Amino acid sequence: MDWDSIAADPKVSYTAPPGVEDAGRALKTLYYTRKSGRTSSGKKKADAPKPTVGSTFKSFLVPGGLGILVLGAIWFPIAYYVSFVGVLIPAVPYVLLVIIVGALLVAAGTVLNTARISENWKKPVAVGLVLGLILSGGIALAGVSLGVPNLSRVTVGEPGGWQSETPRNSVWESNNLPVVFFMGSIACPYCSASSWAFQAALQNVGTLTGTQYGASNPNDVDPNTPEVEFVSASFVSNYISLDVKEGNDDSSTAVIPPLSLVEQAYVSTYDGGGSIPFFVAGGIYAHIGTLVDPSILQGISPQQMANIMSQGNSNTGTDLTIYQTVHGQQLYFEAFIVKIDTIAGITPPSFGNDETQVQDIVSAIS
Repeated sequence: MDWDSIAADPKVSYTAPPGVEDAGRALKTLYYTRKSGRTSSGKKKADAPKPTVGSTFKSFLVPGGLGILVLGAIWFPIAYYVSFVGVLIPAVPYVLLVIIVGALLVAAGTVLNTARISENWKKPVAVGLVLGLILSGGIALAGVSLGVPNLSRVTVGEPGGWQSETPRNSVWESNNLPVVFFMGSIACPYCSASSWAFQAALQNVGTLTGTQYGASNPNDVDPNTPEVEFVSASFVSNYISLDVKEGNDDSSTAVIPPLSLVEQAYVSTYDGGGSIPFFVAGGIYAHIGTLVDPSILQGISPQQMANIMSQGNSNTGTDLTIYQTVHGQQLYFEAFIVKIDTIAGITPPSFGNDETQVQDIVSAIS
């Protein structure tokens, strides 16, 4: 085709400038002018400036910040509500950091006027959305494959200072029995005081061996609180499976043994502050903090405390008060064992003279 035919072709959509009679010649001139890289005045166009590191970074600020911001915004709710994401990676603080970084980049780009949020936002937002879903979804799948439970973060109060999860978690089982988990340290006076109620409850639902008597750290609050140590304990029961992670370092810093991913799931979800003692019954009920005030056991040796527990209601005076306080917490423990056995479809144990009191507590548990 000649230039006149090309200029006249409606597909080209060329319109000659006003006053030009030869459209084909004008189109030809325009073509070669553009091809040569010259302006309409005949001057050669200046080469576009090469991007520098600084200009490249500035151009990244707003779109890059938007992408990071969206990544964090997508990841955050998934990491929070899908609890095993936070078990494998302490997600919440990291996600908040990602969101803060993204927001700072967007703010910096806006202040420097390097780009407007209305420009080129679709691509970084899409990338942030996809990466957020991939990260959180991939971690969630990893959690499932490793057997980490996905736990409800919402709790309601239960008798005796316990709490339960709603909606109810699946029963945490080992060897087809509900797990009773205890995390603590022999150095901790609150663990020490609580250990007597815990021991008494365990002895009523199974055979507990390998425990030792000791005392909490002498330089901590309520020093030398008498205790039962479970570090080397063995437990056989038809009703529950015992899982103990007790630190055996008696220094002022309580060092907890490494936790499994499943144990860490319950600790991260319900005891984020790492408070001890921490008890979990069947994965459904939990208690954070002491069962018994250690101050009431001051000045009592471990052997004296063992004698108080063995004499029961035969004690008198202060010893009777101590026994009744510890025994009251024992009853709560036994009631939650009955409850988790019932939920798991296991015939629960009975408790002789305490059966009525235990059942009264059971009836008050949701």
